[in-house]
Amino acid sequence: MRAKVFGIYLAALSAALAASCVMVMDPGRDGTWPANPEFRRTVDLAAGGTVSIEHTLGNVVITGREGDSVEVVATGRPGESSDNRLRVYTAADLEPSIDVRKAGGGLRIRTKSMGGPWSSGRLNYAIRLPRSVNLDSVRLEKGDISVSGLYGRMAVELGTGSLKVENFSGPLKASIGSGQADIELLDVRAEDIVQVAVEEGDIVLRLEPDAGVCIEAEAPRGEVTSDFDFGRPLPARTLAGRLGSGEAKVVLKALQGNIRVLKTG
Repeated sequence: MRAKVFGIYLAALSAALAASCVMVMDPGRDGTWPANPEFRRTVDLAAGGTVSIEHTLGNVVITGREGDSVEVVATGRPGESSDNRLRVYTAADLEPSIDVRKAGGGLRIRTKSMGGPWSSGRLNYAIRLPRSVNLDSVRLEKGDISVSGLYGRMAVELGTGSLKVENFSGPLKASIGSGQADIELLDVRAEDIVQVAVEEGDIVLRLEPDAGVCIEAEAPRGEVTSDFDFGRPLPARTLAGRLGSGEAKVVLKALQGNIRVLKTG
């Protein structure tokens, strides 16, 4: 009787383990590995709301759209492994942990962890927001950030990678460790303040021909060039000048790189 009871217990335990654990070869080795995971979430957010994004490794694409909601799509892929060893992962390990929640009157999107086989892989975000939105904080350790079709305010911190901003209007503050920034500003207003700093890499600023801005640009180990006539010879290490009304303020600093101020269109 005891042997029979033990056998039933063992069978039940095995079934539970099979439901909670998955044995697979390390990613990138053969066709036995499951497809790349995809995370989807849609959250209501009225125009003019605030959003913060925090991520570690991967690209982040942010675009404006009509409507009063935020759509978050995250697609992951595993990292490369150095051997063919069989490993055991729980079901929870097969999906990255992403936190999307309303907090402090705004919306927070945060990668909590990339567990199991995804710990050395990348997670790419595609985030669609109302066109009028405030990106209070976008933080990424490594990867590229793309922002288009928005107006509001924006603050970006990027460790390594490139920042591409198109069709944006509003105050902007961006800090990049190693990479480059390419920023297009439209409908610049008198109260706008734009600050872009890159430690290693170039800065490209694109302005409308009739933009009214006061520019301070510094490239101590590179050069500053411009499509606009600031009344002084360029290229140069530094530039301080005014365009149009000069009411908006733009400060650019590339410690080890070049700065270009270009006309849009």
